Amino acid sequence: MLDENQDDCQDVAAIITAMTDGEEPFLFETVEAVLADPVIGQVVLYIEEKNAWIDRVIGSLNEDLRLEIVREPTAFPGAVRNSALKYIKMPWIAYCDGDDVWCEGKAFIQRRWADATKSDFVGADHVLINEDSQVRAFALARHIPMTSSWLIRTETMRQHPFQNSLLSAQDGEWWIRTRNIVRKSRCPKILLKYRVRSGSVSSSTPSKKRKTRIVSLASLPILRGVILFFTWCLWLATRQEEYVWLKVWGQQSRSINTCIKENS
Repeated sequence: MLDENQDDCQDVAAIITAMTDGEEPFLFETVEAVLADPVIGQVVLYIEEKNAWIDRVIGSLNEDLRLEIVREPTAFPGAVRNSALKYIKMPWIAYCDGDDVWCEGKAFIQRRWADATKSDFVGADHVLINEDSQVRAFALARHIPMTSSWLIRTETMRQHPFQNSLLSAQDGEWWIRTRNIVRKSRCPKILLKYRVRSGSVSSSTPSKKRKTRIVSLASLPILRGVILFFTWCLWLATRQEEYVWLKVWGQQSRSINTCIKENS
């Protein structure tokens, strides 16, 4: 389906959010992976306005002319990503949290996938990594992709932005609200390393608690290989090019649906 011989076109802008000090140990790896992607023509890095460590952490990466650092007051994730839209000059956007890591060629592969499937949105699959960047498990990603794996048309996000007022689940709210509006497809390739760490904004959500338990169990040498092999088999068995729609979206579905009704 993908033509890997197409000429590279840097038409994707990456929005990286690192609004807390918890991302400090991981941000260099995040930014380095994003800048290495051949279709990235612009990187907007959002940090908290009083951040005192960014220059030391980013180092020589700051010499890349594609990278723009924006300082803003602390805000909810959706509001931060919406604010970043005013800086975007590219027709496509790819998101990444400041502690996650793209796999090699992540956005490149997704852009080819978007062209091949005529999609406005392309999600990708992911593995779970620990704080030391070690892969601990494969994730299924059958129902909704992690936001750090999203590739989407800029115009689509401008027409359908995130809800500014949600502390968490803003991706789920957006996913449900745009169900019949945005042409979405799943690129069933492992293109993201999703970091499970303590102290993140989403640590209290049921999904994050489940991921934390899996990574914790996989830290035990006796279980590490078993969990990795078992989750790989599950992922392989459920791979497909479309997402599976749920009738009920977990414990957060009620609050999400309420938010949709209030803003419809």
